Amino acid sequence: MATQERAGPRATGEMTLIEHLLELRNRLFVSAAAVVLGSIVCFIFWETILGWLLAPARQKIPGFVVVSSSPVDRVGVLFKIGMYGGFALASPIVIYEILAFIVPGLTKRERRMVLPVILATLAFLMAGMAFAYWVVLPLSLGFLLSFGKDQIQNQIRIGEYINFVLRTVFFAGLAFELPVVMGLLGWLGLVRAGRMLRFWRYAIVLVFVAACFIVPTPDPFDQTIVAVPLLGLYFLGCLLAKVFEKKPPAPATPAT
Repeated sequence: MATQERAGPRATGEMTLIEHLLELRNRLFVSAAAVVLGSIVCFIFWETILGWLLAPARQKIPGFVVVSSSPVDRVGVLFKIGMYGGFALASPIVIYEILAFIVPGLTKRERRMVLPVILATLAFLMAGMAFAYWVVLPLSLGFLLSFGKDQIQNQIRIGEYINFVLRTVFFAGLAFELPVVMGLLGWLGLVRAGRMLRFWRYAIVLVFVAACFIVPTPDPFDQTIVAVPLLGLYFLGCLLAKVFEKKPPAPATPAT
């Protein structure tokens, strides 16, 4: 992974295996410390965050409340909010540490891509989480909590509700990372944009399958609202892969 282009103490040559392992340990420690600090912040403001998580349901069902059926439910909610929130707050540092560990093995031109990749990753992650919070959750909760309401009274356990909301927001954020992943695969030369584009029919099917999991309602309109942005992200990923993919080496000219 090390090259002669690196500056500083590594500029003299290749790193040994022990040096690589020590660097990996240090970067894992920094990442873990960032997650712990982020979790502590979420622990402190957990009630405020819980109010934010309940807001999508209350937007559709005024007066919606959750119940606790166990003395440890509130503690479990506290740790779930801290865990997911800690990873979300620490994600810029975690992404930086991962790329910083890889960067020394890249060329100078490739290292210039690190900051744009970090910013793009965070932007798409935040966009996916916002999309889940403002669009997906109101759609899914509006249907699920209203279905059969004349015969069935809602008594949702706080732990089950928080699991549903956090998983929806988390996986939607990951789904929105698709263009960045496809662009990186093209940049690393692992896939070709033209080949991915030829699979657009299969992509449509997979996107609608994913939409069914993200929005667990039988309403095709709700699923289409989610599937269309995901499909747009797929084609955006094809475009990024085309822009950043490495050109094949020119054929050698035969000697005369």
